Amino acid sequence: MTLWATSIVAAATILAGVGLLLGLRHSTWRDLDDIAAQRVSYVSSLVEHGQLRGLIPSTGGEADVVQVIDASGHVLASSDSEVRPGSRSGFPHPLPPGLLDGRPMTLHNLAGIGDGGDFRVRAQPVQVDGRPATIVAAVSLAQPERTLSSLLTALAIGIPVLIALVAWTISVTTRRTLRPVETLRRQATDISATDLHRRLDLPASQDEIHALAVTLNDMLARLDAASAAQSRFVADAAHELRSPLTAIRAQLEVLAGYPDPERDPLVAAALLEDTERLNDLVEDLLALARSEDPAPRRPHTVVDLDEVVLAEVRRQHGLTDTGIDARGVSAGRVRGDAEALRRVVRNLLDNARRHAAHQVRVTLTERGGTVELTVSDDGAGIPPADRARVFERFTRLDEARSREAGGSGLGLAIVGRIVTTHGGTVHADEDPSPEDGGLGGARLVIRLPSADQPD
Repeated sequence: MTLWATSIVAAATILAGVGLLLGLRHSTWRDLDDIAAQRVSYVSSLVEHGQLRGLIPSTGGEADVVQVIDASGHVLASSDSEVRPGSRSGFPHPLPPGLLDGRPMTLHNLAGIGDGGDFRVRAQPVQVDGRPATIVAAVSLAQPERTLSSLLTALAIGIPVLIALVAWTISVTTRRTLRPVETLRRQATDISATDLHRRLDLPASQDEIHALAVTLNDMLARLDAASAAQSRFVADAAHELRSPLTAIRAQLEVLAGYPDPERDPLVAAALLEDTERLNDLVEDLLALARSEDPAPRRPHTVVDLDEVVLAEVRRQHGLTDTGIDARGVSAGRVRGDAEALRRVVRNLLDNARRHAAHQVRVTLTERGGTVELTVSDDGAGIPPADRARVFERFTRLDEARSREAGGSGLGLAIVGRIVTTHGGTVHADEDPSPEDGGLGGARLVIRLPSADQPD
């Protein structure tokens, strides 16, 4: 970075120096051209008024020379007392065409003019005593060229020194500025996946580096929480899978070691039940993993949620004797994944059916751009302290500790994740008492954006 910044400064400084030289040269040349023009105008006035003599009066400029030259290149008049009228002019003959057109020019190595050297020259054709002649004014470039040469020497020495000073300053400043970043980098390198609880030291300065350290610590905190949650998930999943696998293994060992024609069908039925429960647990784990995809696809399919609800209610009727009241289901359309929303409804009904004493009630309404689905039961309800926890993975309340009654503990966690990815909300509440028209148990409420709402 120091090299890059120094290169930029060097290029800018060199361009500025070149610009300074060119600008000063242009300004100096313009001033000299103005002096020559004034001299031409003065002599032209003398010619016009018939006051031209062999020696043109000086105007105080020692570096300028004025001559009036006839058509053959001989001097008619001159500001230089050493040049006699009738002598050959030191200006080239014929003069360059550009001069006669009124444009100033630089003529080099004019040995016969003044002290010789380079001059800025202007010329103007005139008539002297009825004969064609030319007024030529020249201003020496010796002093301006010495000034520009001195400036060029100073820049040639000063620019490298300035660039070196800038490079040193940038290097020192960069090292001092980036020292806290290097400290953060070393500390971050030392943090491995097994010690995500560590945090970076915050710099004392309240600047961008401090803000970066705070952001990195926040990221480490999130990674630590995610790692801990993953570890808990793996441990819980292993625990949940171990129980049915242990039961299946024990029953298979009984079948293999102690065959009994009367008992074997009963053991086979129990094996089938445990296998189905194990399959349900694996399906729930896969569904939860899919729902926790960090980059889920946005749902765009319009789903008639009322049809999904009524289809799942009919399915539940074939699984249980618990009554399910779906008279409160009205039309409601949302955008989303139909299969994922079907799983939401199924998990809600399965949960309510397991905990209901006799009755489950389902309602679906749409108002104000929101579709609301509620599933209530007449069971013992959910204590207020546990109403947020029931949507965590592998959560079973005390009343539902047995796996046969309580399921896998993943159903409501899956509901929460799917609803969240669909832009909705879910919460648990208490249903009003039977005296107030409710069932008195738990009530789970889901709110989703209506399909008629703009994205």
